[in-house]
Amino acid sequence: MSYDENVVSSGSRNVLSDRRFLTCPACGWVHYVMTSEEKAVNDRFLFRYQLTDKERFLYESAYRQCLRCEAPADDFRAAEQADLARAADHLVTPVYVDAEVGTQ
Repeated sequence: MSYDENVVSSGSRNVLSDRRFLTCPACGWVHYVMTSEEKAVNDRFLFRYQLTDKERFLYESAYRQCLRCEAPADDFRAAEQADLARAADHLVTPVYVDAEVGTQ
């Protein structure tokens, strides 16, 4: 599924389909794994700001941790049905992780 193929349901809600979902083991927050294409689009938006190395590091780290409790994304596990049911009514946030994260 490409970046522009998110299916719009009712109102301003987007439904993510054909995605890999991960759960933070520390707080239970559900995240979806961004594609390289999505990450590249987000990176292009920042190009005009000419971030310093430190600012770039901070930007990148936001995609490698839980947005709720800041636990490292490398510790995430694959989301189970109960996790997805809990996440049905809240924002599911993106992470950008290596392919093996959540497959252990």
